[in-house]
Amino acid sequence: MSTHKQIDRICVAVLVCTLLVTVLFMNGQKLGLTPIFDGDAESSSDSAFFTRNDRDSDWDSASATRITLAGDRANISGGGAYVLGGDVVIAQAGRYALSGTLADGSVIVSADSGAKIWLLLDGADISCSDDACLRVEQADKVFLTLAPGTVNSMTSGAEYSETAINDNTGGAIFSHDDLTVNGSGSLTVTAAYKHGFDVNDELVITGGKITVDAPQDAIHANDGFCLEQAALILHAGDEGINVQGPESHLYIASGSIDIESGGAALKCASDMRIEGGSVTLSSEADGLHSGGSIAVTDGSLNIRAGDDGIHADSAVAISGGSILISECYEGIEALTIDVSGGEIELYPSDDGLNANGGFSFAPGMFSRRAENLAQTQASDTWIHVSGGSITVVNVNARDADGLDANGDIVISGGTIRVSLNASGSNDAIDYGSESGGSCVVTGGELVACGSSVMAEGFSDSSTQCAVLYNLGYSAEAGSTVTVKDAAGRELLSYTAPCAFSSVSLSSPDMKLGETYTITVGDREQEITLDSVSIIVGSTSGGMGGMGGMGGRGQRQNDNADGGERPGGMGGRGGWGAQPGGTDGNGNAMPTPPEFDGEMPDPGNMPAPPDMGAMPPDMNGTRPGMDGETPDPSQLPQGMGGGNMRRDEMPDAMQNAAEEAAELAIEEPVPTGLQPVSPSAWVMLAACAAALVLGILIAVKYRQ
Repeated sequence: MSTHKQIDRICVAVLVCTLLVTVLFMNGQKLGLTPIFDGDAESSSDSAFFTRNDRDSDWDSASATRITLAGDRANISGGGAYVLGGDVVIAQAGRYALSGTLADGSVIVSADSGAKIWLLLDGADISCSDDACLRVEQADKVFLTLAPGTVNSMTSGAEYSETAINDNTGGAIFSHDDLTVNGSGSLTVTAAYKHGFDVNDELVITGGKITVDAPQDAIHANDGFCLEQAALILHAGDEGINVQGPESHLYIASGSIDIESGGAALKCASDMRIEGGSVTLSSEADGLHSGGSIAVTDGSLNIRAGDDGIHADSAVAISGGSILISECYEGIEALTIDVSGGEIELYPSDDGLNANGGFSFAPGMFSRRAENLAQTQASDTWIHVSGGSITVVNVNARDADGLDANGDIVISGGTIRVSLNASGSNDAIDYGSESGGSCVVTGGELVACGSSVMAEGFSDSSTQCAVLYNLGYSAEAGSTVTVKDAAGRELLSYTAPCAFSSVSLSSPDMKLGETYTITVGDREQEITLDSVSIIVGSTSGGMGGMGGMGGRGQRQNDNADGGERPGGMGGRGGWGAQPGGTDGNGNAMPTPPEFDGEMPDPGNMPAPPDMGAMPPDMNGTRPGMDGETPDPSQLPQGMGGGNMRRDEMPDAMQNAAEEAAELAIEEPVPTGLQPVSPSAWVMLAACAAALVLGILIAVKYRQ
């Protein structure tokens, strides 16, 4: 009886020891243990988007199962694969090398859900009339490697079988799971039905030269698309690359992309990031289109678009690279636009940069998010330029703007050149003065030429001197604008491609109290900067009359020809908007009320619409974007968190813009195969020893 009691106690002791060891392992990471991970998990690399297996195309095929395609059959040397009714089925994890021609059949991957499959295309030509050429029914991940120096092709028919359609097969290459393409060979995909690539999870391409021709999307993915070190040539009846998942990502690190598309060239339902590479796009719709944010940090973009060159529903942040948009409706459109670097050259038929919450009135198209127009607040939308260079040229439009924000424009650095034609109501700089917005200049160089009819002056909260110069006449196209100081030193110069009647000017070298000479063609105008923001000259007539609500400015009545003009009703910031001004009949205009320096309280305004992440946090953990809208109570004053005086605007807007542009990708939480630390082996050995000891003692006493 006593033996039985001892056995009970021993069993309890062993159980307690086992539980203690289990608890230790459950908290092992906190104690410094290194967990064991899957070798192809997303963090098994120094990149948030590419694993080591994604990048490893130099795997040994000597031990791989060899599949030789021969018309309507195939010869298989090795295990894990078999032929079924003209199709080649791969049923086990492992490595397979394919070569030869399959006349009318599919290569089907149907393995365990945890299986990793490596397929080497070593001169393979696969055609299938009623299904995908490569079909991944089930696997953990498939790696499609293009062998060096080889030419490979996949061609699908125009009508798919009922079985394929019921499985939602939509491409010449179709995968239910993650798919990676790597290597250095070439692959041509010709799809007559829907898409070239159709991937339900994520498509990663890290090598090879890939050409795709498809009636709908060239590449269609759900979770994400990532590219580096590869060359893509895509011809698509609809989108070039289309990533549809609600928390998806489109990421380009390097390589080259050349797209001709009937829809958007690059489209992502969530967030898009371009860090390098050469991207050439020709699209009937937007060049880049994101339902979330777009960040460009490097690389070269050359875009021709039927609608916007770059469009994001929330934020666009550009910190580097070269962007040429040679043809488009609007150049860059988003809720917020932050430019801190890079070279940007835009030739739109409407606005150059447009921060208006996503509204677009391209010919024949209804405005995006138009139902939210009444709720959009000035504090929700802005353009902030802190570096880089921006050039906007619009030769033909009569109602277009260079920089256009429904809220604020803040210029704290960079170089800006704008040329709009003088006809119509083109504003070189247009901001939301009527809704409490302002145009603040604290740094950078600006020469912006356009029409004087609706020209707006700069806000008096600026800290760098800025001038709105209304010529009173139309300077012809090709006229050069220069600004020289009293010693004859040239501070600014720009030859405007378009005729213009107004020019906005600012330079760090322009100092308060100094006298400068503005030359337009062969005409000169001397000005004295007795205020940080001044308006010189008169408009050439028109409706006018709002005075630039963002700041009163100092009016100088001299005209370029030395005369005095009644100036009609004037333009915003022009003759009719200044104290003591007159209308076209010589009648005195009322003096506008003094602005008390307080911004309207956004807390008393209607709540802004739910427009997704503004801007999102691209923290790098796949899919990489958390999509949460920041708490308005945590925003800087004047950005939804309270009132803000005008003299506080530059710093607050600077902070908000930096938050919007902060899209750095952080290192992911490790989830891939890592070495086991020595402490883990010690703990595991202790656990095993405790269990063995308990069992031996129990056996001894039981005997």
